[in-house]
Amino acid sequence: MPKNPAFELFEVVCRELATRATMILPEDDIPADFVEDLKEHYGETADRQAFQRAIADISEHFQSKGSKVPFLFDDAKGQFTKLDNDYVTFISFASNARGVGGPDSKNFEVQTLARLAKRLTGVLHRVGVPRDQKKKKVEFSAYLQDLGFRKECLEKRDKDGGFDILWLPPLGAIPLRPVVSLQCKNSSFNEAEGITSAGRAMRTLNRHSHVHGHHHLVFVVFNDYIDNTFVGKAAGWIFLPLGLSDLGAPVQAVETHIL
Repeated sequence: MPKNPAFELFEVVCRELATRATMILPEDDIPADFVEDLKEHYGETADRQAFQRAIADISEHFQSKGSKVPFLFDDAKGQFTKLDNDYVTFISFASNARGVGGPDSKNFEVQTLARLAKRLTGVLHRVGVPRDQKKKKVEFSAYLQDLGFRKECLEKRDKDGGFDILWLPPLGAIPLRPVVSLQCKNSSFNEAEGITSAGRAMRTLNRHSHVHGHHHLVFVVFNDYIDNTFVGKAAGWIFLPLGLSDLGAPVQAVETHIL
């Protein structure tokens, strides 16, 4: 479960809205222990104030990510109205599938790619195991070579080179084209797992035919939420953590600044 109870509230609302356009969440229906968590987190003594601060916190969080909350909240009526069905459905799936392996883990990668496609430009490749195509090592190796990797980029027992999703931004031309690895973890944030996953990916990235070493960037997408509490902690990590709120629909395609 998310460490911040505001995100837990966010998931509760999304799961409810996944099957309907609007819903009312009466304060009396919210479990008492959850309300206490909200009050403790925000340092409030009144239930309503804690709830309102959680809603405001969610909105500010998504704004910081360059997107917006996928629902509208009418405080007077206590009513939530769905605005983005695709994203609400994704959050409902992700929150229910968190920590589950097998098909759900693969589906998390596939749906993460679909969400990334709404925020990025260029080309995205979901290459992690299990794959429906290019299952044999020789086939997958040839596939990576077409993306600019060396022939010997995979080790003897490699199945996917440590990759889940590869992103090639629309800059340059293969093999002189940047490659970004996006690792997917269908679990709550775990620094050790992120380092291990990123390390395996960087090993293979450094076997690119031309672009290697410090030119590469590795993101690890967790089935969790990365907020300002991570500022400072992430200094020196070999990966940049991303979460479910990084996969929301962007408010604008490109933000520009001219000094």
